[in-house]
Amino acid sequence: MQFGTLSGVVECMAAGLIMVAHKSGGPMMDIVETLDVDRTGFLATTETEYAQTLLHIVRMSSEEKLEIQTRARASVDRFTEENFKRGFLTALKEVLE
Repeated sequence: MQFGTLSGVVECMAAGLIMVAHKSGGPMMDIVETLDVDRTGFLATTETEYAQTLLHIVRMSSEEKLEIQTRARASVDRFTEENFKRGFLTALKEVLE
């Protein structure tokens, strides 16, 4: 388990950590998936939510944890430098045309 900032969230997911990120901005919008079937981590806002989430993670089976870690690692491929360049150039091309 790890708590982190925006860039740290992606890096920790790539490293195989189960993330508990703040339920706002990037983590909520497009980094951490919270639907059980596609879960790549957890989001929380209050101290109580963080505590309940940590307890939930501790009580999860090893198989459940591994599924989340595997999905999280696979999901961060979209944040590679190559994907960023491609997206940037596509957006720039649309603006310049």
